[in-house]
Amino acid sequence: MTDVERADITRPGELLARPLDPQMRTVVDLFQQHLGEPMRELGATEVRARRAALRSATAPTIELAEVVDLRIPERADGIAARHYRPQSGPPEGVVVYFHGGGWVLGGLEESDGFCRVLAGLTGCDVVSIDYRLAPEHVYPAAVDDADSSVRWIADNLAADAPLVVMGDSAGGNLVAAVAQNARDRGLPRIALQVLVYPVLDHRMQTDSYRERGGKLLISADDMDWFWSQYVPDVGRRSEPAASPGLTADLRGVAPAVVVVAEYDPMRDEVLDYARRLEEDSVPTSVYRYDSMAHGFFSMFGTLAAADDAIRSVAVQISDTCRSSKP
Repeated sequence: MTDVERADITRPGELLARPLDPQMRTVVDLFQQHLGEPMRELGATEVRARRAALRSATAPTIELAEVVDLRIPERADGIAARHYRPQSGPPEGVVVYFHGGGWVLGGLEESDGFCRVLAGLTGCDVVSIDYRLAPEHVYPAAVDDADSSVRWIADNLAADAPLVVMGDSAGGNLVAAVAQNARDRGLPRIALQVLVYPVLDHRMQTDSYRERGGKLLISADDMDWFWSQYVPDVGRRSEPAASPGLTADLRGVAPAVVVVAEYDPMRDEVLDYARRLEEDSVPTSVYRYDSMAHGFFSMFGTLAAADDAIRSVAVQISDTCRSSKP
């Protein structure tokens, strides 16, 4: 039995914290051996190198019908992506996945094992997007790549299949922005948005930042550094595409699945966004993991709670795709 609940959306500050899960504690201890220093002191190049050394702790590799690297021709130099096909024939649905990493870290290789698991569990094609990273490419480069990728995939890979957009942490930020943009512009039609502890508000003023801002897998100081890398122009951080949690009206965005971790500085902004989605009549399912830290979701095969979380989300993706097929 895990500590997940799928129930009424809990208000910020109302979660009853459980002790950090022992498996999660082991992961945190390993992480802190390699990345215990503040990220701002290490810098982007060093943090990327150390994260790559920890890649063996991510989801195991599984075989699929086909895995193909491609370039989405929506920029002059294209947007790198990787297409995972669990079976031959027309897809049951297409999941566009945006990795986390504070808009600074991550990529196709780090996400490879997770995307294989996701494709296998959902039966859907998965397309992982290698969006441009900061500080080399600042806002709005990443969200522009996300918008362009989703539009191209909707037209070229998901024309006859339901489209799901999914992301964790900074990737969840991009998904929320894409879902709002799709609502405002009328295209493409998104069947489901999956927001895994997304970053939604640059202000970092919630109770959870004060309660959970110490270093586990991420700290409040790390998040401040990530924002400085991604949106160095402080005046632009309140724009909806940068902080989608500040958008006043959420009516008409795609139905949502939201995953929340208790030991996460972003906990309260995620819960608040989920509650506002529901208040604006957006069908919303919330999965709460009260003994997990930010970053747990992609650790399939390492954490029992991660296994539970990805299987639960996969069921919702599969059900949505089956019920949304043209």
